[in-house]
Parts: sequence; structure tokens; C-alpha cells
Amino acid sequence: MPDDNNLEPADRIAREPQDCGRILIAALHAGDLDTCVALYEPGAILFKKSGEPMSGHDAIRAANAALIGIQPHFTIEFIKTAVNADGDLATTRMKASLSGTRSDGRAVQDTIHTLEVVRRQADGSWRYVIDDPYGSMREGMKELQR
Repeated sequence: MPDDNNLEPADRIAREPQDCGRILIAALHAGDLDTCVALYEPGAILFKKSGEPMSGHDAIRAANAALIGIQPHFTIEFIKTAVNADGDLATTRMKASLSGTRSDGRAVQDTIHTLEVVRRQADGSWRYVIDDPYGSMREGMKELQR
């Protein structure tokens, strides 16, 4: 599996559902926007922190470009996966901490506890269908915003 800044061509393909998260984090660390976007199906949905959904590669590219702009560093605590009986759909949950720096020099600190749906592709690889970086903690976030 890829190390933070060493994405070899074979490391850009998710062979197992949990690889999507690991590869995405490695691509964000490396500033590799093309690999980030390639992990999503063309009609995939990525949720903003606000809960607003974005759909399609153009929106996902813009969101990941903004994230790369803060020079993120993630530390993964865990990735958990559940695959359906047919072996073609899975959910993944990842808990990770994020640190980075905004262009104005302000530090960014956050925790993500993701909830994703990934699908096996015709070539055997896996790609995101739905990606919610705050999905496993979203209900608690709503309570805090009240």
C-alpha cells in the first residue's frame, strides 16, 4: 500500500475497498489531484463539511484541489470495511486526524470519521460512489450547530 508521498502507478489502483481511503490520503499528501479524482466514479457524490452534496469529477476535483492547498497531513486511526454478499459493493469507515496550513498561515486541525460507499469496477478495482468525510459523525455535528 502507498506511503505518504510515494505513489507508484500500481499504488493508484484500489484493489480492496479500504484501499480507496489509503490511496486518497496518499494522493492528497503528494498533491496528486489526478489520482484523487480517479478514485471516484463519474457520477459520484462527495459531501462538503456543511452536508451539501457535490456530484461529478469537476466538483470533486475542485474540492480536493482546495484540500491539497492547505498541505494536509492525515493520520489514520482505523479503516473498517463491510462488503455485501455479491462482493461488488462495500461501505468503509475511516477515522483520521487532519492538520494543515491555510494560505494566510492559519493552522487547520480537524478530525474526520468518514462513511463511504464504494463499488467494484469491471476491472476489479474499487471506486467511490458516495464519500462523506464526516458521515459517521454528522448527527453529532448537527447537534453542536443548534
